[in-house]
Amino acid sequence: MFIAFLFLAFSLPKINAQNPHFWDGIEAFDGPTDENPVLAAQLDFYFDKMVAPLPDSITVEIDRLVERTSYNTDLRDFILWHLLEKYRHPVYMTHDEVFVYLYDNYFSRMEIKDLNETNLALIRDKAERLRKLVLFAPAPDIKFDDFDLQSIESEYTVLFFYDHDCEVCQQEIQDLDSVVGQHPEIKILAIDMNPEGSGGFAIRPQGNGDLKSPIQYRRITNPSELIGLYDIETTPLIYVLDRDKRIIAKKIRAKQIPLIL
Repeated sequence: MFIAFLFLAFSLPKINAQNPHFWDGIEAFDGPTDENPVLAAQLDFYFDKMVAPLPDSITVEIDRLVERTSYNTDLRDFILWHLLEKYRHPVYMTHDEVFVYLYDNYFSRMEIKDLNETNLALIRDKAERLRKLVLFAPAPDIKFDDFDLQSIESEYTVLFFYDHDCEVCQQEIQDLDSVVGQHPEIKILAIDMNPEGSGGFAIRPQGNGDLKSPIQYRRITNPSELIGLYDIETTPLIYVLDRDKRIIAKKIRAKQIPLIL
């Protein structure tokens, strides 16, 4: 994913300029805006296939489309809600910035259909979490009784959030074992987010008590704080940090880690 992103980033920076007429006729739109799968598919196709996969390119196109539909607030709001949900779980790791942009420039400033205090608070909380987790931002510290994230000395640190009852997590743990075996410049902090049952120690006790081990397994009894710090909506979840504990990759799979290095 990261390599593909780099290729697209440098090879398609002006692709949107080749499609100036895609939205011709939208001024005459009078279709339904509560549910419109055709319009939703058009939006997905346009932003997935016809706009360079860079946050700056995407946000420019959002602004143009919103301005073009400003005469029809129902249509404009349908577009904003659809794009907000689209970039809530983006394909590319940098696209978190688009969600933040939508909140900063539209949802926090405008009256939008179906936007109330409750869902605005949820959107704001999500945007503020993502704002702190953009690429090259310092990773939030994680503290345990015997050590903390900042004390890990390594060229690269992999944060692995998992659930010991998750089969996909089990496979990722095996892949992480393989990665760390081939890359001694990596250390891994694996954190079991499930406080119930036997926990991560039953899976593999390596690293507990030996702070020099390349893999440290820890389990937390109250995961809510970490969920907020690292936007953990599902497991497994991986962050890759550099020597200075800055985020250089996120939400990738274990087998993709060598591509980042």
